[in-house]
Amino acid sequence: MHSRRFTGRDLDILQILWNTSDSMTALEIVKQYPELTMNTVQAVLRKLLKEGLIKINRIVYSGTVLSRSFASIISPEEFVILQMKENVKEIDTVNKISFVTALFEDETDTEKALKEIEELEAMLSEKKDMLKNKI
Repeated sequence: MHSRRFTGRDLDILQILWNTSDSMTALEIVKQYPELTMNTVQAVLRKLLKEGLIKINRIVYSGTVLSRSFASIISPEEFVILQMKENVKEIDTVNKISFVTALFEDETDTEKALKEIEELEAMLSEKKDMLKNKI
C-alpha cells in the first residue's frame, strides 16, 4: 500500500467538510471560500473520493443543474490516526513503545493521562489474551 500524501488544499477541503453539518457541492465550497477555485476544489474532491475519505452523499440541484454533494466519511480523529499509522510504517526504527511514550511525555493533564493509561492497559490486556489464544 502506498503512503497517502495530502496537500494543504486537501486538508482545507476536508476541514470544510468536517465543519459543516450537511454535505456540500463543489460550487457551495467555492462560494463559501472564494480563495479556492472551482478547478482546485473539483480536483481535490476527486482525489479525496478516490482515497475513500469522502463520499457522494446525494445528488442535488444547483440552479438547474444536477450536482454531486460530498460528505466526509472519516472523522478528524480517524484521519490523524490513519496518517500517524502510515507514517510509522515508513520508519522501521520507531517501535510502538517509543511512539506511545512520546505521546505521553508532553501531557500536562494528569487526570486525562491516567484515564488514557488505564484504557491502554485494558486494551493491551485484551490484545495480549487474544494473541496468546492464537498460539
